[in-house]
Amino acid sequence: MRSEEEMFRLFERIAAEDDRIRVMTLEGSRVNPHIKPDIWQDYDITFLVTDLESYMVSDEWLGIFGDLVFLQKPEAMTLFPPDFPEGWFSYLMLFRDGTKIDLTLIKLDQAEAYFASDPLIKVILDKDGIAPELPDPTDDAFRVKRPSEECVTDCANEFYFSSTYVQRALFRKELQTVRQLMEHRIHPELLRMLSWLAGARGGFPVNIGKYYRWLYRYLSEEEQGMLSAAYDTVDIPSSEEALRNAMELFGKSLAEVCGVLNYTDPGYHSAVMEYIHTLMQAKENGN
Repeated sequence: MRSEEEMFRLFERIAAEDDRIRVMTLEGSRVNPHIKPDIWQDYDITFLVTDLESYMVSDEWLGIFGDLVFLQKPEAMTLFPPDFPEGWFSYLMLFRDGTKIDLTLIKLDQAEAYFASDPLIKVILDKDGIAPELPDPTDDAFRVKRPSEECVTDCANEFYFSSTYVQRALFRKELQTVRQLMEHRIHPELLRMLSWLAGARGGFPVNIGKYYRWLYRYLSEEEQGMLSAAYDTVDIPSSEEALRNAMELFGKSLAEVCGVLNYTDPGYHSAVMEYIHTLMQAKENGN
């Protein structure tokens, strides 16, 4: 794998030799002062260019970055809607030596919108002095903020109501339905509540990282085990345990969050557990 020094020399040479590139910046984890560097970090590079369309005629020019083995162009895909506005175009590139580069090209006339879009931007090259004076990069915008009482209640409402759908699917032994409901309805709200739990324990705003990568720092060993178990949907019995673990962990987290933030616990846990118990009795009675 090429070293960071090698990569930045390459980026600077490419930008310096191409007259269409007027500004080059670095973004993401390599700019974030709170992230410990490692060899797996992407290079999130942006070029502000005078002629975006000329790059899009062919992908052959990407060979200047190295031996490319895989390429994704999100703004050129049909199945998935693009994240960026018109006038922005990105190349997500994997190279044979293990390097990953996320390169974004942006029309120069959108410079103002670009610099306002992300607090983690570091200017590497500015040929014309057009880049604004930026504050020190910060990840504050990505930290979990203290939720309102209404948001906590809504999260709990969605989680517990969705849990009854999972239970019905379990009764019917519809394993794929269970998995989809757990993935798309239960886990997102559980993780949301756990992120607020992290804030309640560590102070808001709290940085739990992309994809909740640092969430475990704020959980006990028992809670970590329950969270892992909440993802075990290999079969119906394990899925039943997964739902129970998710509900127990959510209920305890909700109670603690409400206690720390001085909110009223909506009381959904006992109500829904009683409802599920009623469903189980009906099943046992053959109704």
